[in-house]
Amino acid sequence: DLNPPDAALGDFFAGLAGDVTFRPLATPDAGAVRALVEETRPEGTVHGAAITAIPPDAERTRFRQTAEVNVMGTLNVLEALRERPGRIVVVSSGSVYGPRPGTAPISEDSANAPEHVYPITKWAADALARRFAEIHALDLAVVRLASPFGPFERDTGSRPLLSPMQHWGGAALRGEAIRVAGPPTQLRDRIHAAVVASGSATVLLAARLDHDVYNVGWGRGTTAQEALEALARLVPGLRFTFAPDETPPWATRGPLTCDRLRALGWRPRYDLDSGLAAYLDWLREAR
Repeated sequence: DLNPPDAALGDFFAGLAGDVTFRPLATPDAGAVRALVEETRPEGTVHGAAITAIPPDAERTRFRQTAEVNVMGTLNVLEALRERPGRIVVVSSGSVYGPRPGTAPISEDSANAPEHVYPITKWAADALARRFAEIHALDLAVVRLASPFGPFERDTGSRPLLSPMQHWGGAALRGEAIRVAGPPTQLRDRIHAAVVASGSATVLLAARLDHDVYNVGWGRGTTAQEALEALARLVPGLRFTFAPDETPPWATRGPLTCDRLRALGWRPRYDLDSGLAAYLDWLREAR
């Protein structure tokens, strides 16, 4: 990241097993990326550096920057790691599948139909990383994330539109009524950040991989209505309404199938209710 960890994140790092160090780095700077790899000599790498460009005003103002970070930054990381042993996991996004109004599960072999610059650049980096690994015989896999929420989600300048659960969870704890643009049926596969971490780690540490792409999600779609009802069970008195004629800022997409990940022995730590409860506990402590 370009931004140093704040006090809360620093305390979290300090409580982890092993050593955690932070280095400010811009991945489009190929020389800086190469120097860091030469200095640290990683035995395995998870590359998740990215920026988003949602909503439309962000897409207009950071179109080129999004491509530079998400595509060229990924290629710089891969080039720097080309002579290093160890597996590389490139973090992609479920947005590469595009908006999907239906509820059908989405597998890794589903057609890709990204719209707008962020998912297009994630799809480009996803495909280029796998081709780069093929021609250089690298041990590499891509993980495509569903719709994460959880601790430390905040605006650091790289992601102007945060998750619905971040907006709704914060409003619920402040006692504010929630007004949701769009219909109650808008669907996402909502997963806690710990599920993202464990799924990515499973792919990184597996003794053998049979595929080069793995979905990481809960595997079940949750409508906005269901998510808010789950939130209301945890925050009694929560009030929410929908504006069905308005366009929601978040795209609708069905659940990601995670059979490949489950075949590696992985299981999600949280479902919707337990993940929301853990997130609300964290939000209360962080206030």
